[in-house]
Amino acid sequence: MIPKPVEERGWQKPGTGVVKINFDAAINGRMMSFGLVAMDHYGFVIGGRASVLEINAGAEWAEMQALTESMELAREKRWLKLEFESDCANLVNRLKREHVDFSTLGFRIR
Repeated sequence: MIPKPVEERGWQKPGTGVVKINFDAAINGRMMSFGLVAMDHYGFVIGGRASVLEINAGAEWAEMQALTESMELAREKRWLKLEFESDCANLVNRLKREHVDFSTLGFRIR
C-alpha cells in the first residue's frame, strides 16, 4: 500500500492585503441559517455576519445565499482582494468549472 501524503489542515493565512471570508450555512426544515467570518492576513477578525431566514431551500441554495452575503459584506466594506472559503464541495466545484452551467444554481452563480 502507498501511504497517503501528510497534509497540513486547518486555517491558512491569506496573502498580505487579502481578506479571507469563511462562510457556512445550515438547513433545518423551512429555516435556513448562515454565518460568515472575515479575517485579515494576520488572522484577526475584521467583520462577520449571521442570520436566520425562513426559506424553503436546499443545502446548496443555503450555501449560495451565504456566499451572496459574503460578497455583499465585502462590497459594503470596500475590500478589493478577497479569498472565499467554504466546506460545500459542490458549490466550490461549480464555481471552478470553465464550462457554462445551465442549471438554476449555475444561473445564480453567474
